[in-house]
Amino acid sequence: MIVIPQIAFQATQVAMGEELPPLRLVRELVALGATEVSVLDLDGTLADDILPQWVEALVAVAGVPLRFDGRLHEGSRIERFARAGFASIVVDQTAVFDPMVLRWALDLYGSRLVVEVQVDGEYVFDAPPAAFGRELIDVLGDLHFQGVRRLLYRNVTGQDLPTQRLLELVDRMPGTRITYQGGVRDVEAIAELAMVGSPIEAVLVDSLRVADGDIDLVAANRAASDAA
Repeated sequence: MIVIPQIAFQATQVAMGEELPPLRLVRELVALGATEVSVLDLDGTLADDILPQWVEALVAVAGVPLRFDGRLHEGSRIERFARAGFASIVVDQTAVFDPMVLRWALDLYGSRLVVEVQVDGEYVFDAPPAAFGRELIDVLGDLHFQGVRRLLYRNVTGQDLPTQRLLELVDRMPGTRITYQGGVRDVEAIAELAMVGSPIEAVLVDSLRVADGDIDLVAANRAASDAA
């Protein structure tokens, strides 16, 4: 398991010149020990428009694999990002309940595809009406049957780490790798997640906590390695 800092930004502001592209922050995170970085487009602008030149520059000079995350759920957007050079791409939860979109993403991305599932305890958070009330394990079982082997488990409501639930999930979905996000504030939490074992491939942490020194990436990755 590795610890991946995630840069969250509004691409609209970057496009309007109100913020600098996140290139400098990526370099800072690499200097602090990041071996992979996730970029989260909060407003989905990059998925809407033609990719700006700074995205290509970001991928080219980062020096580590980059993951893109940001409201990616339509065929044209999915195809555009297939050529952007990201090491892995997250399609959002819309694809979970749209078999055609999911199939398209799987065909384009293969092992680079990560499918987001927003989790609220035993259930999927904000599921469409047709799937409302379906338990998480059933939804993930369907994804596994369709060939999904990488998941982003986004814990949107709870602060406690769902270690036991993760153990149950990985036991039922052989070959699946999970990236966990939610409520991870220190190295101890990272070590606890690592105890789930190799199916937990990564944990996302807020890049600002890394930049501010609240999370030491080197210590966090060492703790993850020791606990595994």
